[in-house]
Amino acid sequence: MSIDTKDRDNKKAEIRRKNLDRLMTVQKVEEPLKNPPKKVKKEKTLKHKIFIVLKVLLILAFLGLTAIYLFFKTDLFQEYKELWVQTAMTTMNHQYLATWFLSDEEIAEIMKKLEVENNENSNSDNIMVVEIERKEPTVERIKGKGYVGYVIQVPDASKVKLVDGRKSGRGSKLSEIVKQNKALGGINAGGFYDPQGNGAGNVLVDTVIMNKKMLSGNKATRYSLIGLSEDNKLILGKYNYKEAIAAGIESAVEFRTFYYCKWE
Repeated sequence: MSIDTKDRDNKKAEIRRKNLDRLMTVQKVEEPLKNPPKKVKKEKTLKHKIFIVLKVLLILAFLGLTAIYLFFKTDLFQEYKELWVQTAMTTMNHQYLATWFLSDEEIAEIMKKLEVENNENSNSDNIMVVEIERKEPTVERIKGKGYVGYVIQVPDASKVKLVDGRKSGRGSKLSEIVKQNKALGGINAGGFYDPQGNGAGNVLVDTVIMNKKMLSGNKATRYSLIGLSEDNKLILGKYNYKEAIAAGIESAVEFRTFYYCKWE
């Protein structure tokens, strides 16, 4: 029997071609399985990033709450806590910086340290008024660690007056009072009731005597007062209304509405 070599080679070639075609088909089917879709990788990466961000936020929140607790609820930063509370509570619109973190009792205890009480009455007879040539007031700028301020030196005490800045339904700004009275400068010298912080401020809460009349307070109660006498002397002490008038006080406030220096 004779075998055609050429025909045999052709059949082998055809078999190899078919095998190669099948192999390519299998590779095409299997290839996507070997390489996962890029979309899956992107989703995993995004979830990982979100997890890291949430983790960082939780750590920051924990550190922030810990810092607030240590600052307001411990004595580690007592000096700075008292300064924080006193600064916040002496403003009109930012008292929440203290009330958010401390109770009314805690705030009252800190604010009590600001109170100055004088139980010894001054004797105006012991005060000597010396005439000086220079009568013009001077303004000096002062500064220190954590503060900047101004000091007004007034040689003529008769130029210092107590003024009622209340208006119908509201109070007045310090700058407004100074301008209306043509004053060189002024300071707040009394407390007022303004619960909503909207500038009403026309209800006095501290004892006030002006032009020998009591504008606020109880005439029978003794208060720590600071004021000026009829002969322009500084009076300090604890007086009721009758005792204050007997001591020569013309205008006074309860250590805390407004003094100004007028110069025309």
